[in-house]
Amino acid sequence: MNIVYASDEGYCQHMAVSIVSLIEHNKSEQLTFHILSDGISMEKEDQLRAMVRGYGKKIVFYPIEHLMEELRGQIYGLDTGRFRITTLARLLMGSILPRMVTKVLYLDCDTVVLRSIAPLYRLRLEENMAAMAAEPTIYLEVKEKIGLTEEDTYFNAGMLLMNLSAWRLEDMEANCFAYYNQMGGQLPFNDQDVLNHVLKGRIRRVGQTYDFITNYYYFRYETLCAKSASFARGESKESFHLAKHHPVIVHFASDERPWNRGNLNHYTRAYDKYLKKTPFAGAARVKGKEAYMALYHAMNLATFLCPQVRQYISDRYYHEQIEK
Repeated sequence: MNIVYASDEGYCQHMAVSIVSLIEHNKSEQLTFHILSDGISMEKEDQLRAMVRGYGKKIVFYPIEHLMEELRGQIYGLDTGRFRITTLARLLMGSILPRMVTKVLYLDCDTVVLRSIAPLYRLRLEENMAAMAAEPTIYLEVKEKIGLTEEDTYFNAGMLLMNLSAWRLEDMEANCFAYYNQMGGQLPFNDQDVLNHVLKGRIRRVGQTYDFITNYYYFRYETLCAKSASFARGESKESFHLAKHHPVIVHFASDERPWNRGNLNHYTRAYDKYLKKTPFAGAARVKGKEAYMALYHAMNLATFLCPQVRQYISDRYYHEQIEK
């Protein structure tokens, strides 16, 4: 199994947690970790090497700082907003990784693996280019901006199983950046929006269990069905309940993150469990966001009790932040 992460210095701790959690639940598998490194120091590289090799697995680092700088010069109006430019690295996997690597599982650094990923990795993609899980809470304005209809499924790119051979053969990297340039580099969710547009019709949908965004713990199944016309076509009430309580991959893709002091995220214990097995064990929580964490958790609770409150806040966020 070839597993890919993209990280800078600041996210090494979280990437280490994700890597250890994946290894712990897949010890019998042959694992090679490919790290797209945007300025990770030699000290942290050495720590991660020792950690992975301690499990008898392989890890390789690929410096990408120069590629990130090149992108700034190539994409007109490039502005990744609140995301670091490293987020675009997953679009470059085909040209960075060795040609012998023909299939990869890309994971965001803010994920924790809680079960075997073998069933996911061994999925047959057939005519599809990738496999991803749906993101039913995406703003309708984003779907419209990238040419998707209300009926189309929008996918989250935090977990991306990719046929890298087909990706290279069809020069999808060039297609992605051509679209990014066409949009003037102005896409709310950057490469995720690019992938949803360029790979439309060629993404195999997998269940939420493989990319369970932690906010969804507070959503009712019926609420997500109401937010996305396509959600019920790929997720039953029973499978969503199972994903919520026994996910394969947890994705901390929201502001209520386990490394922030004062967070009340339901899945924080999973992060803490594997943090203890990394070189960053004992790392202090990030201070200064305690009041915001309390307010954010209150919003999550309101999501379950009164979904309209969450919708109101989300709409204001979109119009005030993303459009700006």
